[in-house]
Amino acid sequence: MQETIDNVWLKRILALINLIYVFVIGIFTYASFLYTLELKEETYLGFAVAYIVVSILFMVLMILTRHNLVTRIIGILLPPLVFLLTIFNLGNWLLIIPAFVVAVVVFFVCSNNATLKVILGTIYLLVYVLGLILVFVLNFLFGGSNTVETMLDAETLSDPDNAAVYEIYADVMDDINSVNYTEDGEDKRISPDGTKMYYLADVQDNNTGNLVLYVIPYGNDKDFQFFTLKEKGVRYTVYRFGSRGAVPLEIAWVDNDTLKYQRRDGKVEESTIIMPEKNYFEFLGIN
Repeated sequence: MQETIDNVWLKRILALINLIYVFVIGIFTYASFLYTLELKEETYLGFAVAYIVVSILFMVLMILTRHNLVTRIIGILLPPLVFLLTIFNLGNWLLIIPAFVVAVVVFFVCSNNATLKVILGTIYLLVYVLGLILVFVLNFLFGGSNTVETMLDAETLSDPDNAAVYEIYADVMDDINSVNYTEDGEDKRISPDGTKMYYLADVQDNNTGNLVLYVIPYGNDKDFQFFTLKEKGVRYTVYRFGSRGAVPLEIAWVDNDTLKYQRRDGKVEESTIIMPEKNYFEFLGIN
């Protein structure tokens, strides 16, 4: 048994297998840079168990092959990769913590030069600390530390977490449903060509709050078994209605690029929708 474990070729194969974990973490990082990665509630537990078990298994494999060149390189590259995963998914701790633990353990157990470990360890510590501080500062300056947006539709407002927002709009739920859906239940928010979607959002910030009409791309989300990748970084602000608690009585698509809506003063206006370029720095709160 010991001879099998110590077999050089077996360890080389296991070290190459370790690259699968790096590849998966890289895919998660890249996907969450372009999209918002949302874990599905109905499969959350299954994903959590699978993700944690797989992370532990790969961590054991990396410990067993810690003297192999491939694993030693993985030990150096994994911490900065997990840092990117962290800043793109702040708050999604299930996705971050297992990968972070694997990265830290493998970095220290791999038989890389001790001086190299000290230098890189210091650099990585500074990157994590200063990087996270920078992200929080930029989000505070550009995004607003207490800004919370809630889409106004029956499904979102029925969530217990949105009970406070529901109370504000409880008396106008019929008006919300009227601008969102037809009498037959068809979604009016989607443009005729199916590429855009408008929605009303309650924006709660440090001031009195606001009601905003947005347009976003439609149909670009990607659905998987355990999570959904939702389009982010592309949104057009059509109109800000001002105070919360009341909604316009009319919103409708005139054509694929023109939206008609009732302004705060009651006047009906048409707006040409010109979708902006994708904002890749939305995770920093920069709009």
